[in-house]
Amino acid sequence: MASEQLKVNGDRLNTTLQSTCSRWGALATGTGMCRLTLTQEDKDIRDWLVAECKSIGCEVKVDQMGNIFAVRPGTAKNRKPIAMGSHMDTQPAGGRYDGILGVQAALEVLRSLHENHIETHCPIALIDWTNEEGARFPGAMMASGVWSTKSSTPLEACWATQDKDKVHMKDALQEIGYLGETPCNHRENGLECHFELHIEQGPILEKEDKSVGVVTSVQSMKWFAIRVEGVEGHSGTTPMPSRADALVTASRLITAVRDSAFQTALGVATVGVISCDTSSQATIPAGVNFIIDIRCSTDAMVEQLSTHTFAAFDDIIAQEKNGTSYRIERSWGLPESIFHPRCIEAVRVSAISQVGKGQVMEMKSRAGHDSAWTSKVCPTSMIFVPSKDGISHNPGEYTSPTHCSLGAQILLDTVLHYDAKVKSEDF
Repeated sequence: MASEQLKVNGDRLNTTLQSTCSRWGALATGTGMCRLTLTQEDKDIRDWLVAECKSIGCEVKVDQMGNIFAVRPGTAKNRKPIAMGSHMDTQPAGGRYDGILGVQAALEVLRSLHENHIETHCPIALIDWTNEEGARFPGAMMASGVWSTKSSTPLEACWATQDKDKVHMKDALQEIGYLGETPCNHRENGLECHFELHIEQGPILEKEDKSVGVVTSVQSMKWFAIRVEGVEGHSGTTPMPSRADALVTASRLITAVRDSAFQTALGVATVGVISCDTSSQATIPAGVNFIIDIRCSTDAMVEQLSTHTFAAFDDIIAQEKNGTSYRIERSWGLPESIFHPRCIEAVRVSAISQVGKGQVMEMKSRAGHDSAWTSKVCPTSMIFVPSKDGISHNPGEYTSPTHCSLGAQILLDTVLHYDAKVKSEDF
């Protein structure tokens, strides 16, 4: 069969997607998912994935961060793999498509190549990246960041990260049997390029009535961990003028995060995690922690919005005049990521061949992805398919079977297009 005629099995893709989600990590009601990284549910789906990839002739490697690399050999002996990567971990109350579709579609591509005896020039790899969500161990796109060597959080620091139950990440990797020996480093385990199929997680494609997004970049983002300090006291006996209530001050600072984003119109800012030292009705809180997520189109705009926000914080502390204070304890960031023209073109050509130019649009990703880190060290691009109502990180997340199949087909075509270019030495 000529590669130009090769088709994915859309029914199989969608059946596999739904059946594996139902078995490993499904919430009790609806189609929601809770498959936190390195849990038993994650181990079970990883074991299944490894077995499926080995059954179709792939060599499977696991690196020091638990990233799974399933590689189908190519005819060239001097080429690194063309990779199809995403993740299978979810938010605590997420859906069945974010990340999961990208891995399942990559498996469907490998299955289609295997069944039709297609030889590729480059090896073709499926990658399941560990802890993309950062929902269990703080730090989104953690393992791809380590692999890229460009993240500010190196391997040992990630291993030392703890979840809410004080379990270290390295211990969790060992517990489920996915603390691999392959170096988590692109220099020692490199890729020819990296493609990722993902749901948009936003409303633009649906609103514009487009079928495919050709992703050209990922916006810049930073997280700031804020610690607000006050003085603990009795809620009944401490006079109001004498209080240094950390929670009251924190509430004003959190409001300032929202207000700064509105006032500057530079980007978006969110506080999604708050914790209080004392959870007692009869105690004035002495300490509060919260995390700010700031995202803008460029690194410079993130810095501007951050500066504006912290200036507002300083004003609030001055207004309170009650002894409360704040400090920034930790920050995480992902610089703006510009995707490679060769990969963008491969996606564009493949998308247009499937749905026509009028159904394709170029777009920037406003959410973070593992591809943002891979783009720092190898040619990268992404394929977006529509998300119903723009919903993601929510049990209501949904992408139609038709669009799931379309995305997988474009992923297959993109990989073969790029492989042919490498073989012909067009690059």
